Amino acid sequence: MIKMKNKKILFTATLLIFILSLCFTTGCSSDNNMIVNGDFSSGSGEKVSNWEIYDYNENCGDKESTTITIVKDGFEGNGLKIESKKDNDARIYQELEVEPNSKYKVSFYAKYENLDKGENENGAGLNISSKAIGGERTAGLYDTSDGWKHFTAYFTTGEKQISTELTIGIGGYSAVSAGTAYLDNIEVVKVKTIPTGATVFKSSGDIDTSASIWIKLLFLALVVITLTFVIFVSIRADKNNSLKKLPMSETNPSLNRKDAIIISAMVLIAIFMSFWDLGDAESAYSFWKAEEAGEYVIAEFEKETTVTRMGHLNNIPKSGSYSVYYEDMETGEFVRAYTLSGSKTPAVIDNSQHTGFYVWEFIDLNEFQTKKVKIVADAPGLAINEVGFFTTDSKNEFVQIKIDSVSADYNKKNNADENPTMIFDEQEVVPTYKSYRNSTYFDEIYFPRTAYESINGYSIYEVTHPPLGKNIMALGIQIFGMNPFGWRFMGTLFGVAMIPMMYLLALKIFKKRTYAFFAAFLIMFDFMRLAQTRLATIDSYSAFFIICMYYFMYDYFSQKSYEKKSLWQSFKPLLLCGIMFGLGAATKWVCLYAGVGLAILFFLAKYLEYKDVSSGRVPGMNVKKWFNDNFLVTCFACIGFFVIIPAVIYTLSYIPYMASNPDKGLLDIVLDNQEYMFDYHSGLTSDHPYGSPWYTWPFMQKPIYYYSGSSANIAAGNATSIVSMGNPLVWWTGFLCILPTAYFAWKKKEKGMMVALVAFAVQYFPWILVTRVAFIYHYFTAVPFIILMIVYVAKNLIEDNIIKKQVVWAFMALVLLLFVMFYPVLTAREVSREYINEWLRWFSTWSF
Repeated sequence: MIKMKNKKILFTATLLIFILSLCFTTGCSSDNNMIVNGDFSSGSGEKVSNWEIYDYNENCGDKESTTITIVKDGFEGNGLKIESKKDNDARIYQELEVEPNSKYKVSFYAKYENLDKGENENGAGLNISSKAIGGERTAGLYDTSDGWKHFTAYFTTGEKQISTELTIGIGGYSAVSAGTAYLDNIEVVKVKTIPTGATVFKSSGDIDTSASIWIKLLFLALVVITLTFVIFVSIRADKNNSLKKLPMSETNPSLNRKDAIIISAMVLIAIFMSFWDLGDAESAYSFWKAEEAGEYVIAEFEKETTVTRMGHLNNIPKSGSYSVYYEDMETGEFVRAYTLSGSKTPAVIDNSQHTGFYVWEFIDLNEFQTKKVKIVADAPGLAINEVGFFTTDSKNEFVQIKIDSVSADYNKKNNADENPTMIFDEQEVVPTYKSYRNSTYFDEIYFPRTAYESINGYSIYEVTHPPLGKNIMALGIQIFGMNPFGWRFMGTLFGVAMIPMMYLLALKIFKKRTYAFFAAFLIMFDFMRLAQTRLATIDSYSAFFIICMYYFMYDYFSQKSYEKKSLWQSFKPLLLCGIMFGLGAATKWVCLYAGVGLAILFFLAKYLEYKDVSSGRVPGMNVKKWFNDNFLVTCFACIGFFVIIPAVIYTLSYIPYMASNPDKGLLDIVLDNQEYMFDYHSGLTSDHPYGSPWYTWPFMQKPIYYYSGSSANIAAGNATSIVSMGNPLVWWTGFLCILPTAYFAWKKKEKGMMVALVAFAVQYFPWILVTRVAFIYHYFTAVPFIILMIVYVAKNLIEDNIIKKQVVWAFMALVLLLFVMFYPVLTAREVSREYINEWLRWFSTWSF
């Protein structure tokens, strides 16, 4: 037997071993590490176990520029190598479960070579970050490290955060870099405190959604109530028609000369007010993109002139810079030009002032007198479309200096088509000031650029939306040129086309020309239709295609397929509706919401037909015959109409992407982009000053400002702006008409407005569940259907002798009056600043 003393010794030794092992498994070793495979011991080559890889260039089709592989020469054993030959956002990441309001320590070993700051000198270098769009990151590491070094940073979690996708690598969103980095021994542990002076960033990620259960219940309740109401009203309507021996199918009114005159007149007015001063129809197109540092161009003026200002129009944003020199009239030597500032900042053409595309930038110079100006490439890469110089006249206004001759020195072999003289070959289009007329503004920095890249076969930059809208925009550019009028033309044209489509849809629903005109009038003079469609984004196309979808689906919903001469005749509206759905989906994913509405209306139409057949309302047809010869055949046809045809349209819209991806198949391009778009939109957690929640949109609590004119080019006391919002009388009245619409439809047993209710619901309700930042323009696709509700309520009030027609005409007059009053701030007309302040005060007083 073991003696008691020996037992105590054995127990103490065992306890000590347990404590030591516990220490090593919890706090004294990396076993407490939340990262799996942080030492890259698992996996080989490009297969990095437990880690996900984010490679922006590969998502855009460039698989060759960046490699992420496990290598043998890590800090200890294996390590990870990220090598990017081009500017890129290339990172690895893991999703970690975290606790709210907590602190975590990240540590790793790294060595790196030739890391740069990339485009616009704002590249993220080697950094740790949160993968969410706009997530915070540590300061970047650049240049070259001397062997392996140990790095530490800390991150904090939010109040309701339960996970984060922690990334480490080269670059970041809108902050691409190139170079090589080696990583090893990545660890993440929870800590109680963060040392003073440590590197700290906030992580983003999933939040605890238990508190949002009420939002989900609200969404579910609205969906259930809407569907139940739509179904029961439709059943009541069909039953009422049968009992009263009324036609089961609606008859569409025929268009006549009066309709053509009304539509033509409205379109002509809309064209005038939409296209007037839309933007310059000329811009500099040719460009110089230096291939080597030291290339230069010399511009000689007609005479010796005092130079006070310089303007330049850059092409696709890239890293690269050009310095400006002028000839000293005494020595004959070229000396550096400086900006008008006390710090003697050299005058340089680069992208430091903006990250835009086709945006004129102007630099006020420390004035000098010369006859020659020289522009020298410091670093190649950036393309310049045009440069202009200005002097000041006796009224202190800028006057462009005429250039007499141009000479250049450059690598003619590599750069024959893009020589330096190109930046002075279109002097007639150089403006005196930047404005919306000559430059991109707001999201135009993305979409016209993508259209331009598609036309020229360049790598596509903006891949967060499907391509069709940008392809349509490219058509306008090919017709009118790469200028503001060209890249805005097609969107504005589709915005005008919304008006006749609303007329035609309302005519189908209400059967009377007066009400069709009323609906078209309200969409015509809605503020957002004007401001949103004059901006070169893709919302014009999606809104137009959605109206078209319901225009054709209304035919199928309001008519009985069994009453057609043949079943195939009933397929026509479904086919056209499916084509519109494909075009819409290939433009913007918001059109997929409409697909849900179309499916609801289609299956409800077939259910109503089933009710007709089963109740004996259809002579000579039983349920079995209808099911086999009608329902099944139609459903199979709809697979072609709403799946195959849209899929083909969607896929073909990606053809322009193939030019920059010659080694990649079209289907692969499509599938890769879908994954990227989903990741982008689902991970978009960053805020925006003009972001607004869904429940504020009908009341317009936060309009979105797209443009504010520079005070330099407008008269004292004046201002210009472009704001996107709804016409208050249209949006507020429309929202108030939802319940009256339901009341009248139930009371009068009319199912036609069920199309508008379903369409409104599917375009608006999904935003209740969307947690990413959203904007008031996301309500744009629901607006046509609240307009139909206004018209429907007015129609019933008039027909029930509750109001006179004159009330409606007075309402329309007020809508027009508001439109005229607000027109200057929708289209950047120059008006007094007090005028703008007045309407802001008025709006803030009356908005909810």
